[in-house]
Amino acid sequence: MRKILLGTTAVVSAVMGAAVMAPQASAQEAPTVRIGGFIQSLYGYTNQTSQQSVVAPGAPNGTGLPTGVGGSTATIPASTTNIARAGKHDIASNAGIDVIVNGKLANGMTYGGVISLNSNGLEGRQLVGSRSSLGKTAVQVDEMYAFIAHPRFGQVRMGDEDGVMGGLMNSGWVQGFGTGGVHGSWEAFVMRQSGGRTTTAPGGLGDSSKILYMSPQFAGFDFGASFAPNYNSGAQSGCPNEGVSGYCDRVYAFSGARGVGIPAAGGDFAVRRNEYQLAARWRGNVSGVGVAATVGYIGAGAARDLTNSGAQQTVFNNLNIWQAGVQASFAGFTLGANYSYGDYNFFWGNTLRGDRAAEQVVIGGQYVAGPITVGANFVTGLFEGGNRDSFADVGSRFNVTRTTVTAGGSTNAAMMRRWGMGAGMNYRLAPGMDIIAEYVYYSVREQGRDLDAIRPGIQSRAFSNVFMTGVRLAF
Repeated sequence: MRKILLGTTAVVSAVMGAAVMAPQASAQEAPTVRIGGFIQSLYGYTNQTSQQSVVAPGAPNGTGLPTGVGGSTATIPASTTNIARAGKHDIASNAGIDVIVNGKLANGMTYGGVISLNSNGLEGRQLVGSRSSLGKTAVQVDEMYAFIAHPRFGQVRMGDEDGVMGGLMNSGWVQGFGTGGVHGSWEAFVMRQSGGRTTTAPGGLGDSSKILYMSPQFAGFDFGASFAPNYNSGAQSGCPNEGVSGYCDRVYAFSGARGVGIPAAGGDFAVRRNEYQLAARWRGNVSGVGVAATVGYIGAGAARDLTNSGAQQTVFNNLNIWQAGVQASFAGFTLGANYSYGDYNFFWGNTLRGDRAAEQVVIGGQYVAGPITVGANFVTGLFEGGNRDSFADVGSRFNVTRTTVTAGGSTNAAMMRRWGMGAGMNYRLAPGMDIIAEYVYYSVREQGRDLDAIRPGIQSRAFSNVFMTGVRLAF
């Protein structure tokens, strides 16, 4: 759920950035520590394509992948099919804790850091017949970084943090209502197998370990840049034994990169290497209307594949993404739009060589009147897509789009169309306490791809309808 831009630690990061860039008093201060965070609990009513989940016979035990993918020999027996049927009602709770450190020197320099802990980083227990898995409320470090800044020279951050185009300097994403609309908390209620729970939002780029710079504002303009050697975060190399794979931070080539032999787990697994983000932004006032506009670029290389007897093969496109966004605010109204185009898939992953370029349009608006905020947003996008079989979501789990070799042979990719809309409201009951109501619809279409393996025949469409209501306390 780290992709949710507003209402998570990305907001804390943005506030921190604004605070440390402001002119400072001359007095020197010792570091201060503040604890912040949020608690959110929502009731959800969900109606999605096929309220079922299936692990087919012959799949590795608990993975949902075809035999031979994941390197596992423990498979579901041919006489067994694991099926789960889901109801439509649930309550989803989430919480986060932020430790915020701030200090300043007499020369105006400020410094500090942020550690963000989140109880919503895992999707749940995914191993069939196993007791050695973490519960979905396990607390994880979301972001952790240190910064140093000066009002005349800008700010440098180093650690696990969003990039400048990963939520820090974007424009056009209007998500200040409900839980964020189509990029909000509705995914917490949706089963992954059918319903399309992945949306392409700035925070989905991830908090990989990086260094970034954001300039001060000159005549309304500022710019920023960030660099991450790979997709991984935290310390250690990610290689605890000789089983080297894409989880290893410094690995630039590994067996199974194209999709054969991939372990069935998420986390810091992606072929993205040497990622860099560039952003230029203007903010100002035009005839009483507050305007923000950003243009930016996201680039990255890709790991090579060693499956063919250890010979390096280039199988992925580099990330090559352009994005432009603008938003305007006046008399309580905010309208925004954002457009992205380039070589990437629907979860900011590298596409295979020869794949089509992707594009996405986001439009949103909101209105604030006293304690009430109402708004709506809409997203539509075209992406290369996945495989024409029931295991087609492999790419979405690993931040890459690929043609996967399955028990039935190789499959072909196809164009994927994704669109969704969200509408919601907040009522400020007390300082920091909001009552939330929100509705989201999301649809995925891909001709020839089975998006619902439960029903007979090729089901080329999957959708989700989610209604949510509940409370959120920010402190």
